[in-house]
Amino acid sequence: RVAGCLGGDEGQTDDDFPEGVRFEDGWRTYAHDDANTAFLRDGTAISEPTIEYEPDFGMGSTEPVAADGVAYTPSDPIRALDPAAGEELWTAQGEEWTAPVVLNGIAYSLGVTVHGPNRLALYRARTGRLFRTIELPGRPRTPPAFSNDRETLFLGLDDERVCAVDIDAAEVKWTRSLFGAVRRPLAVNLHSIFVVTEGQRLYCLGTDGRARWQAPTETVETVAPVVGDERVYLAGWDRIAALERRSGDVVWEDDRGVHERLAFDGERLYAVRGSLRALDSATGEERWRYYPDETVSAASVVGDTVYVGTGRGDLVALNRTGDGGLFGDRERWSISLGRNVGHSLAATDRRVLCPLVRDDGLPSITVVADADESSAGTTADAGGSES
Repeated sequence: RVAGCLGGDEGQTDDDFPEGVRFEDGWRTYAHDDANTAFLRDGTAISEPTIEYEPDFGMGSTEPVAADGVAYTPSDPIRALDPAAGEELWTAQGEEWTAPVVLNGIAYSLGVTVHGPNRLALYRARTGRLFRTIELPGRPRTPPAFSNDRETLFLGLDDERVCAVDIDAAEVKWTRSLFGAVRRPLAVNLHSIFVVTEGQRLYCLGTDGRARWQAPTETVETVAPVVGDERVYLAGWDRIAALERRSGDVVWEDDRGVHERLAFDGERLYAVRGSLRALDSATGEERWRYYPDETVSAASVVGDTVYVGTGRGDLVALNRTGDGGLFGDRERWSISLGRNVGHSLAATDRRVLCPLVRDDGLPSITVVADADESSAGTTADAGGSES
């Protein structure tokens, strides 16, 4: 198989990366941070991949999280794993559709505990000890998103509402009713919250709960929005659009659409529908494209590297910038892991957590690490677009 790549990356200067993002390490929540960038800006990518850990439990295809060397699964129960040691550290009540969010040594879980369904459970991230629950005004349907000062968290609820919770006081500060169910992770940066609903609306709220603007998504199956410094990006089945962050006015749009979540490095928006396209964040112009002979997962970006999984069961590392050339030079390496890798990956320094379907049909997770950092495992065909 020779993977195709088209396009170079010259002439790009507009960087719309959201300056308020404070997730400097790990992959602590869905799409890395509360702006949903899926970009670990200062991370170190894998240079020589090897399989570090293949646990034997089943797990769905939802994106995991990782912090301080520990991986956390989107499952019930949540499993906290030490991939380097190949150990399961603890389990706790969780949800199949989201991993916990891990921040400041605390794992925030939506799993139903003995205290009932309308609560957020707080566990010690190292030990799994449940030390606090926060009562909510409804059943949560999105992972918690945090204000930049870490004092407030925001959730979508099951009754077409969003709410804000004062973390220290464990009190609900406000709730707001919207049109349509809230099922996708919220995007938060500085003093704005962006919410897409199944009523095909994108809402911009202040972190105080006040409505600022709303706009039609003009598409279905919308993924989580991404917020940049000047623009907010939305995408669904047959539309990708960049909107002015302050007004909701359309800056550019594209009719290709996506079937996985977005990734965003400030200069490029990474959109997947079969193939992966890197779009200029200011104009929507296609900078480059990666189209192997199988569908690819959502992109996850670490430093200068874009990771994708494929429907063939490979994890692939791509060069984020520069000219990829015509014959797959953008591809740095690939490693075969099973039958299908995705829908989306979590990536930390020299490690990628891959939801996948194993060769024996088991949906699970495989952790790929740098051979220099890991003592055992199977190494890849480095640099190869043949696999």
